[in-house]
Amino acid sequence: MSVHQFYQHVVVHGLPYDRGFSYGEQTKEKIQRNVTYYKQPGKLGPCSSISRVINNCYIPGLQRYWPSGWEEMRGVAAGAGVTVEDIVMLNARYDLSHVKFEAVPETPAAEESIVEAIPEISQEATTVEVAVEDSKATEATEPSSEKKPATEEKPVDEKVQVEVAEECTSAIILAPATRDRVVFTAQNWDMSHRLVTDDAIIYLEIHPDPSENIPSMFLVTEAGQLGRSGCNGAGLGLTANSLQSDIDQAPDLSVPIPPSGALRRLFLEQSNYSVGLKCIARTPRHVSCNIMVSSADDIGMCLEVTPRTIFRSVISSTSEKPYLLHSNHFQTGPFLAQTQIADTYLGGSSWYRGERLEAGLRKQAQKENLIEQDIVTAFQDHAGYPHSLCEHAVEQSSKQESSGPYSGPTSTVCCVVYNLSKRTVRVCKGCPCEGIFQDFELR
Repeated sequence: MSVHQFYQHVVVHGLPYDRGFSYGEQTKEKIQRNVTYYKQPGKLGPCSSISRVINNCYIPGLQRYWPSGWEEMRGVAAGAGVTVEDIVMLNARYDLSHVKFEAVPETPAAEESIVEAIPEISQEATTVEVAVEDSKATEATEPSSEKKPATEEKPVDEKVQVEVAEECTSAIILAPATRDRVVFTAQNWDMSHRLVTDDAIIYLEIHPDPSENIPSMFLVTEAGQLGRSGCNGAGLGLTANSLQSDIDQAPDLSVPIPPSGALRRLFLEQSNYSVGLKCIARTPRHVSCNIMVSSADDIGMCLEVTPRTIFRSVISSTSEKPYLLHSNHFQTGPFLAQTQIADTYLGGSSWYRGERLEAGLRKQAQKENLIEQDIVTAFQDHAGYPHSLCEHAVEQSSKQESSGPYSGPTSTVCCVVYNLSKRTVRVCKGCPCEGIFQDFELR
């Protein structure tokens, strides 16, 4: 069990490969432990299938849609003394755990060649479907012209159901709700408790080379990954939550597609909010996820991203409720108004965590008096314990314990509050009711 009160703070500078190498070198043992854990039988699917997806799909996808990220991963691998395929696997942990893979027979090496150079594609040619809900209306923009009759529930085929960790409750809080007129985005990250005991999470502070014209970033992530949540020096912030839909599927091995983590980092590498949104919308994905994107300019969006459509809810400084909350089930008006895509969440704490967070924020928000400590206090809620907003690990019986990457007890592994207006971060290891908070400033 870890005896460290804090997660490691890693600071890197330079071009993608160089900063990746520095990152890998500084966190070598943590990365190797994460690689070893996820490569255990039964964690992420048959090795033969995972290898094919990484080499035929994810690597070409990174080379096409996020070449700097690919270079950074190469650097991390070299610095940590692991293969680049191992680092791609860590960055695709979310995607690989959200679909079921069947073992595939080995094929001759000639059939497994990786695409070395992929021609650029026009972003304008990428098809993007978006369904919108703003803060003043709930009318859905239906992505399909074909209307299906509304039903109370769409049955879900058990073959597409994958049980995953109930990870995260997130918030965007705009200036009108706060005493100091600042913008926050915050999150309780719930995951396998082993991330706490193995000290397997890091705070990654990145200062890119000036030639890249990329803002500095502060990221919270598993060691070996290039980011899970974070903020940047331009005042943009992002958190993410797990979602599952019935159109999530293993990727087509003939189509380059990056791990969905690319959407997060591509957004945070931008200085302009609009450009960041385009990066999310125009990058393909094969599984669903929720992305909360915000700006110090008093803008916030919840993006329920599926492989086909992005369902969107928007708030601004003039919204009746100047905050936006989300957990791990689909809840935007546009999604609920359609029947083409079904939520395959199996039920649990996500159905009440968001409401508990709102209960903790509402009173001070209505008074336009929220401060950072109010947000931390709201995230300490224990209704529904142990699977509460502030989740605590409890030992499971052998009958309860499931296989896969999230087997074993789960808990809140990190609580983080990003102040986008001041470019500061308050973060703790483990549950916010027990952890010791640290404060960082992004310069």
